[in-house]
Amino acid sequence: MNLLYISSKKRWGGVSSWMNKTALGLQRRGHIIWIIAHPHGHFIKAADPKINLVKKKLGMDYNPLMVYFLTRFIKSRQIDLVVTNIEKEVIIGGIAARLCKIPNIRRVGREDDFNEKFKVKWHHKVLVNHSIVPCSLVRDNAVKRASWLDKNQFTIIYNGKNCVQYSKAEIAQKRKQWGLSGTDVIIGVTSQLARVKGIDSLIKVFGKINQNYPKTRLVISGAGREKENLQSLVKAQNLSSQVVFAGFTKNPLLSAAAYDIAVSNSTFEGFPNTVVEYFAASKPVITTNAGGVAEMVKHHENALLIDCKDEAGLYKNMEILLTNPEFAKKLGKNAAQTIKQGFSEDIMIAKLEDLFIREIKKHNKYNTKC
Repeated sequence: MNLLYISSKKRWGGVSSWMNKTALGLQRRGHIIWIIAHPHGHFIKAADPKINLVKKKLGMDYNPLMVYFLTRFIKSRQIDLVVTNIEKEVIIGGIAARLCKIPNIRRVGREDDFNEKFKVKWHHKVLVNHSIVPCSLVRDNAVKRASWLDKNQFTIIYNGKNCVQYSKAEIAQKRKQWGLSGTDVIIGVTSQLARVKGIDSLIKVFGKINQNYPKTRLVISGAGREKENLQSLVKAQNLSSQVVFAGFTKNPLLSAAAYDIAVSNSTFEGFPNTVVEYFAASKPVITTNAGGVAEMVKHHENALLIDCKDEAGLYKNMEILLTNPEFAKKLGKNAAQTIKQGFSEDIMIAKLEDLFIREIKKHNKYNTKC
C-alpha cells in the first residue's frame, strides 16, 4: 500500500503520536507512507526521521491550491488511501481523495469532533469513507453527540505500545539529565501542559506528599500553554527544588521507565496514549477514569483508578504505592501483561493494516462497478 497521512496541527498530541507510530509500523511491513505536516508544527521536529515528510500548510478550508497540490501528489505517488483527523484535513484531504477515487479514512481521537451542525455532518458523510476510534467509549459518545452518525462506520483499534526494557545505565542517565539520583523516588507524568490534564491538581497533591515523603520528586515531561502557570504554582508552593519540568520528550517510554510511579490526572481524554506507555514500561500507574481508560485499566489489578478531580483519592493512592513496594511491583507486572494480551503495537498495526486493505479493496470494487 501507498498511504498518505495529513497532519495540520502545530502541537504534538495523541493523534500526532499515533500517526508517527503507525507510519513506522506500516513501513516495517513493507508499505510506503507519506505524511504531509505543518511546516512550523511539532510533528516536523518530533517525527521519526525514517518517515517520508512533506512540509505543507493546508491554509483555509477548501483551499483550491492545496486541493490541487494533493491531487497531483496522490496521482504521482500512486497513493491508495488518505488518513485525516480534524475537519480541515477531512475537507481538503477528502476532496482530493474523492477526485482521485481513493478512500479517506478519518482517525477520530475524541468525540467532540462531532456535533449536530450541518457542515460537520456534510463534510463527514460526503468526504469520509470510514473512521477509526481508539476505544468504544469515543465511538458511543460521538454517536450520542451527533445522531446522524452510523455506528457501523467506526472501527475500534486501541492505541498500542510494545513492552520495552531499558538498562539500569539508560535509566540512571535519564535521571541524571533531570538532576535526580537513584535514591530519589520519582512520581512522573508525561502529558501536554494543558488545563484538562490536571497537572495543577497533581502539583498540589504532590506538595502534600512531599511533606510526608521528602525523598519524592515530581517530574513533568511535556510542553504546552500552561507551562508558565504551572511553574508559578510550583514556586508559590515552595516546590522548585522538588519539581522538574523536563520538557517535551521524543522517547516517552524511556521517561516512563525512569519513573517510580506514573500518573495520569486528566479530566478529559479519548484513550490516553500516556497510560499505554506507562503500562508498556511496566510501571505502577495511578490514572483518572477519563475517556476510555477503563477499557484497559482494572482497579487494583493492573493500575489504580480514581475519579476525575479527586485530589484526596490521588493522595491516598500515591501513599499506597509509596508504602507498598511489592504491591506497586505487582501492578507494574500486570500492566505489562495487559499490553501483551491486547494493547501491543503489533496488534494495533496488524488491525490497521487489515482495515486499510479492506477499505481499498471495497473502494476499488465500487469504482469498478461505477
